[in-house]
Amino acid sequence: MSQATAEHRAIAAYLTDAFGGEIRVMGQGYHDGLSVNVLVSSGAPEGTYLSCSTIGLSDRELVLDEEPMGFGIELCGALYGDETPFVEMLADIAHEVQAGEWTIGLNTILPDVIQPYFPGTQMQHLLLVHPFYWDEDFGMFEQDGRKTVWLQIIPISDSEFRLAEEEGVEVLEEKLESSGADVFDLLRAPVV
Repeated sequence: MSQATAEHRAIAAYLTDAFGGEIRVMGQGYHDGLSVNVLVSSGAPEGTYLSCSTIGLSDRELVLDEEPMGFGIELCGALYGDETPFVEMLADIAHEVQAGEWTIGLNTILPDVIQPYFPGTQMQHLLLVHPFYWDEDFGMFEQDGRKTVWLQIIPISDSEFRLAEEEGVEVLEEKLESSGADVFDLLRAPVV
């Protein structure tokens, strides 16, 4: 587990207030010396879903097309699923971003990331969107001039990925919403 800085503790406090429920922070170290912390909330804000968020990914300022964006990003998600693979998946994604293997941003689709953690589901990819599951004010935190924003992971199927590639992410989002898909359920049927 990486050393908790004052910024990390402030992010954890922000998440604790936003998520509620029973809170724990889990750490995962990697062979390259990097580590990722993930805050887990059980049963909040409702039902049996798990809410999770990385802590510390935002230490690196987001850079898109070689242009610094002025803020860092954390990843969050809510799933109806087992805690350990969910935490491992989120930590491994954050590690790939830390290591420079992946670039993330709004409406990014991370391909083929779900199956190693949740075999047997039709959901295979993750779409990164503005957070919408928690309080409507959730998703941006500023302290001492440092901004952190969150992107929420949404599991999508292969056919949904193809729809997003062919017609755009907005079309997929509209289809998911109009169908009433429970995007937190890894066992849901694809909407296309």
